[in-house]
Amino acid sequence: MTASPQKQALALLKDLLNSGDYADLIITCGQDTYKVHKAVVCVRSGFFARAVRFGGQETHTGSIHLPEDDPEIIKLLMQYLYEAEYSPVLPTTDQQGATTTLPSSRSKHSKEYRLDFPHTCFENPGFPCPRNVCPHHWCGSECAYDCSAFVCRICVTQPLPPAAGKAEDLLLHAKMYEIGDKYEVAGLRDIAKDKFNVSCKHFWNTTSFGLAAKHVFSTTVEDDKGLRDIVSATISDHIELVNDPEVDKVMIEHNGLAVGVLQAKIKEGGWNKK
Repeated sequence: MTASPQKQALALLKDLLNSGDYADLIITCGQDTYKVHKAVVCVRSGFFARAVRFGGQETHTGSIHLPEDDPEIIKLLMQYLYEAEYSPVLPTTDQQGATTTLPSSRSKHSKEYRLDFPHTCFENPGFPCPRNVCPHHWCGSECAYDCSAFVCRICVTQPLPPAAGKAEDLLLHAKMYEIGDKYEVAGLRDIAKDKFNVSCKHFWNTTSFGLAAKHVFSTTVEDDKGLRDIVSATISDHIELVNDPEVDKVMIEHNGLAVGVLQAKIKEGGWNKK
């Protein structure tokens, strides 16, 4: 079957990066050299656009050197500039058959709790609110009898999105998010955020999570909630992580993480309702 025109165009761009044909700019990092095209990299990156347009030596020599960056991250950056993607790639929708569903507590507590989701308080006028919704939510205590389509995230578990790569890629995605911000690359932070989120769901109980959390809170400003909120939500969902020495260290060094976990817990329990 012939590839679609879009896939053919993407393949041509990829070939241009690999071959260096018609290149008019050189980017170097460590021992790596990339023969690239201004029409591609300058359109995708605000940093490279300014370096070419207003740079001194860069403008005259036609080369840009990146001495402070990790060559492996720059390699993935080049891949993204030409392919709008970087490795490892998340499985596509039609590859998501092998998902894992976490066990539900419905059978264990079915006689004690209603476990009827979504739950809305006083949904049936004239009838009292059934307070015993589930083991983790008791109307009146966790809410002010104002639940609206409440679904317990513990009792009703959703299939995990398929993982791509390995636990160590948590740090890689955090670095790609950082490089996307540094070089003002359109769309890179969004895709890195998605991959980081999926990896957190699969690899939260590995040593890589603490290392990635430290990198996130060390390289992003307080107002940049992209990855910070994911780290906070992951710890909130798996509160035992606070006993992890690396995570505990990050929470002590960065008050924003401790506050984020507390806010996530408040939101989860419905305590932020007025």
